[in-house]
Amino acid sequence: MEWFSIWWQELGLIGQIMACAAIPMTVVMVLQLILMLIGIGFDGDTDTDVDDGVIDSQADTSPQEASCTGNASVLKIFTVRGIVAFFALGGWAGLAALSAGLHPIWAIQISLFVGVCAMLLAAIMIRLALRMQDSGNLNLANAISQTAEVYIRIPPSRSEKGKVTMLLQERFVELDAVTDSDVELMPNTKVGVVALVNGDCLVVSPTSEEAEQ
Repeated sequence: MEWFSIWWQELGLIGQIMACAAIPMTVVMVLQLILMLIGIGFDGDTDTDVDDGVIDSQADTSPQEASCTGNASVLKIFTVRGIVAFFALGGWAGLAALSAGLHPIWAIQISLFVGVCAMLLAAIMIRLALRMQDSGNLNLANAISQTAEVYIRIPPSRSEKGKVTMLLQERFVELDAVTDSDVELMPNTKVGVVALVNGDCLVVSPTSEEAEQ
């Protein structure tokens, strides 16, 4: 292990910090890859959605997304896999920059840039994998006449899409929705699904209890 001691001393403080981030996170990333390959997918990941300044933590019970045509859902960036990728790839990029003789300030900037890119790539991969898992499995027509709850506010008169959550085909899902109501439907409002537009977007209206309030 003498070579390791020499290498460690040559890194300097900044390089040692990067190595402490890169080495264990690389091990975790490899383990995640192995688990994914043997069939343990993305369900155990912990996601945080950032929307309107509110951070909403989601674990195994988090809604699975069903996107609506023409509306981009919030990209889940801050996930366990994303953070692991940030420190693993960002750390190694910083170490490579230091080894190439770059100034530590430049090495830190390169490390941060690569880390952010890795986190975004992980988020995109998770999103694509979830879409592949969900593709063709949900029949949104089954949601008609069912009750849902507003998750992201729904503006009035179909002016803009919002989101609802509901139990559909024994799965807790998050779906895009619009309303014909002339009032805005706020989060946690109980709504009924009355129709389906474009094949993948719900039309909802307040339930009788909510309307009375």
